[in-house]
Amino acid sequence: MATTKRARTTTKSSKTEKPKSGSEIARVTTQAVDLQHVIRCRAYELYRQRGGQHGRDREDWFQAESEVLERFGAQSA
Repeated sequence: MATTKRARTTTKSSKTEKPKSGSEIARVTTQAVDLQHVIRCRAYELYRQRGGQHGRDREDWFQAESEVLERFGAQSA
């Protein structure tokens, strides 16, 4: 007879977090969207600087992400 494996279940901790207010959620959401927009624009700049060659979109994105996160990280510290 084959044995069946049971899925592991995780239990949530009893610690409860304070719910975020609407303004906190809006601020976090806005910051995330703005950051992604800045990365997208920088990746497009990199693409244009290479003469618009296709096939290196991931490289452009990762480079742009690294540059933008470094810049924003330095500003927030």
